[in-house]
Amino acid sequence: MAKDIFSKPNQITVIRVLLIPLFVYFLVLNLPYIEYFAAFIFIILSLSDALDGYIARKRKEITEIGKLIDPIADKLLISVALIFFMGKGIPLWMVVVIIAREWIITGLRLIFVSKGTVVSASILGKLKTITQTIGILLVILKFQFAWHVMLIAVLFTVISGLDYLIKFSNLVKDKMLNIPNLITLTRLVLIPVFVIFVFEDKTNISIMIFAIIALSDKIDGISARLMKQVTEFGSNFDSFTDWTFIVVALIAFIYSGHISFIFGILAAIPSVSTAIIKLYYLKKHNKTLTSTVSKITVGLSYITVLTILINFVYKNHFLIAALSFAYLTMVAFMAKASSRKL
Repeated sequence: MAKDIFSKPNQITVIRVLLIPLFVYFLVLNLPYIEYFAAFIFIILSLSDALDGYIARKRKEITEIGKLIDPIADKLLISVALIFFMGKGIPLWMVVVIIAREWIITGLRLIFVSKGTVVSASILGKLKTITQTIGILLVILKFQFAWHVMLIAVLFTVISGLDYLIKFSNLVKDKMLNIPNLITLTRLVLIPVFVIFVFEDKTNISIMIFAIIALSDKIDGISARLMKQVTEFGSNFDSFTDWTFIVVALIAFIYSGHISFIFGILAAIPSVSTAIIKLYYLKKHNKTLTSTVSKITVGLSYITVLTILINFVYKNHFLIAALSFAYLTMVAFMAKASSRKL
């Protein structure tokens, strides 16, 4: 695994992620012509996405870990840029639609990759990437017609997302199209709706949507067992939805000023690490990595989200506890994965 991580293409991917803060730094500087420097960094980071893939194929260094971290790096750059320009050239609804689609489809693709099935990018997906990149670049440079390009990017984003969902359903019709997974899918779709109302500071509606998401988390599991429709895909899909909601809720709370930015940094490490370890383990051993600590972490995180929503006086205590268990989960998964000689 260490050899895979330190291959040349993966080094480029890691450097790409490490340069994202530099991109943000140029965005926040209030200096003449600074937007041109930010645009230059954005172009370099975007082009490096194609570069690491080309080198991996040329040198025959396509690794399992590379298949996992490369798409994550891509979405991080796009997500960071969109969040920064939310309300500064890109409307809230565009940001939510694009980010929700990107991470939902990326998560599902990674689940399939970990099972040995590669869902290749279509021409629609490539057009989506091109229009997103051009649109964000125009927003950085403050072009007047940037909004129109972003609208085209949103259209390609939605259409290509639907195209992927059709491909996914065709691959696992018997495992995907059942009531428990449809309940999980509903929960996943409600996440961007939840984010919009958090941003708009509509607490009562946010709490109501949270209640539906939390309740359906229990209903999908119970219905799967009662209807004898428990599948490995369903388990992975449910886990992915749980962690997606937790991470996205945390980002929404940080951006809306409910909690400190430092909590986001502290949460990013175990969240990303745990996701990569689980996917790598699934690919290597064809088995989902689970632990009691992980289940406690998810439950505690849901409670923490509620405490933040209602502005509970001890919300930071719950947040610290949830972060502590997130790190314990990461360590537990690392230990369990190492015991299988990854």
